[in-house]
Amino acid sequence: MPFNPIDDAQDFARIINSGKTVLIDFHADWSGLCRSTSQQFSELSDTFVRIGVDFYRVNVDELEDVVMEADVRVVPTYMVFKDGKKVGHATGVDGLSLHKLMGSYMTRCEVVA
Repeated sequence: MPFNPIDDAQDFARIINSGKTVLIDFHADWSGLCRSTSQQFSELSDTFVRIGVDFYRVNVDELEDVVMEADVRVVPTYMVFKDGKKVGHATGVDGLSLHKLMGSYMTRCEVVA
């Protein structure tokens, strides 16, 4: 599982502005829905980390300022950031939506590259 927790708002800002592509899982420990997608997030991170995508997690109950800044309204929410900008997002427990998010992002990257 190559993903790391985000510890605070400064950490969040540093990570999303790092110049790397990052996928962030906004989750809650109490949510059964979040627990059910955790394995899919882990498997996806194993695949995409090889091509330079970094994976992080934010516990919504611990970092309310980050949640407000990112405008997270439901858990789980997944967001892709590049150069400080949100370039994609998906919500809910459907593992397919997470795969679609990364697939559409990678298609855009291939077209641009």
